[in-house]
Amino acid sequence: MDDQAGKPYLKIIGLIWILIECSLVAGNIFGFASLFTELPRYGIYQSECRSSLEQNILSETNITKDTCHGQQAKYQLAFALGIAFYNVPAMVSGMISDNFGPRSLKLIAIIFHLISWLSLGFITPDRSWLLMIHTMFLSLSGISTLLASFSISNHFVKSRGLVTALISGSQLTGSLWYAVFQILIGKGLISLSTLSFIWASLSVLMFGSAMLFLDWPFNFIDSTLKSKITKKQVKTITTDDTLIKHLTSPLFIVVTLFLSALLFTISFLPIVWPAWISYLTESNSESITRYTFWFNMLAGFGIFIAPLCGFIVDFRAHRGYTQKMFNISILQTITWIGCVSLCMVCMQQSITAAPIALFILIISRVLLVAGSQALIATVFPPQFIGSLLGVMWTIAGLISFAIYALLRLGNTGKDLWRPWAVILLLCIMMGGHLIQVWVLYIKSKTEKKSQSSVIDEEEMNTLKNSNDN
Repeated sequence: MDDQAGKPYLKIIGLIWILIECSLVAGNIFGFASLFTELPRYGIYQSECRSSLEQNILSETNITKDTCHGQQAKYQLAFALGIAFYNVPAMVSGMISDNFGPRSLKLIAIIFHLISWLSLGFITPDRSWLLMIHTMFLSLSGISTLLASFSISNHFVKSRGLVTALISGSQLTGSLWYAVFQILIGKGLISLSTLSFIWASLSVLMFGSAMLFLDWPFNFIDSTLKSKITKKQVKTITTDDTLIKHLTSPLFIVVTLFLSALLFTISFLPIVWPAWISYLTESNSESITRYTFWFNMLAGFGIFIAPLCGFIVDFRAHRGYTQKMFNISILQTITWIGCVSLCMVCMQQSITAAPIALFILIISRVLLVAGSQALIATVFPPQFIGSLLGVMWTIAGLISFAIYALLRLGNTGKDLWRPWAVILLLCIMMGGHLIQVWVLYIKSKTEKKSQSSVIDEEEMNTLKNSNDN
């Protein structure tokens, strides 16, 4: 950063700006289910509803009844496409960030953002297909914004893990905005199109952060926060460090497997939440709406839990590799315990299990997502962070398509214990990787002691030889 010592407040302003931005636009797709009850107001996919005649025996009259399972299926398809498009293209986004700079990626995200929200703003019953365009480009914009935002952590050398965790936590709060939309639209305070145009205008906020706080490799229009390459970084870049080397690192593979397997817990619950709550409340529509609302609103607490991951990753990290491995082992262990507990709670058929599951979900989601990303940003070289995060999320996204196979095992309240049992088994199997990580820590600690003993012995011999002379 140019004149960073004279203007230390600039990076703080940049971080706050990006945290607000990520909270507003980076994770909206995860709360899209809140619109399921409001979209029928505008006749979106109304053609998928089918009318049927039912005869009232007492009054001997025919009653027309609409069944809209097809309409809800279209909404679920749009949601599923959005989730898939959020994770799968992450690798390409990471490559763009590494090769053309995070500013270039943010400018691309702005284009996706405008396409997404303008599509929703102009949607009509005759143009219901725009809903698919909205969710797909919303996800493309979200993941691009998130990966571009991580680059600001390079200005916080001593607390890069904490900064990355904060950004991840702010992204998780993005799902609550659809819940806010649900309230505003339901009370008739504002229309869906007006909200869409308001959210499209947030591209101005994104453009500001791109031009002021993010870099690119071109020589014109430098950012206010211009990164300087230190001697240490020059040494890193000019060595034999390659992306392939870090992609094949055992640590990266372990983190990716952890994220991919344990991601089933926090991805499967939002999908089956309405069916589970419907079964637990005996199809009480008011209870279903209330639980779904709080399900999305409580996601905002992620911004307060995320710093915990950063503190764990950064704790005494200056002591070297051994301390980092200890921090990583602690974080992965806590994450694993949380995900296993979530599986066990969700297998229960009691209404008291719902709030407990929601509480565990909030903590587990933040620990898994923010912790994994903070780990990558802390341990690996900064010039590869974008690509490594992209590959990690792409692999996790591809594996997450297995959720649809899990739904075939059971998608109603009384049968949900079957897929949860499979997910629990996968989580237990990941316990083997916990053993691997702790073994790596013990080995590194032993090697450190051995090296210290050798150094002490050499110093003693040198001192003895000097005394003899």
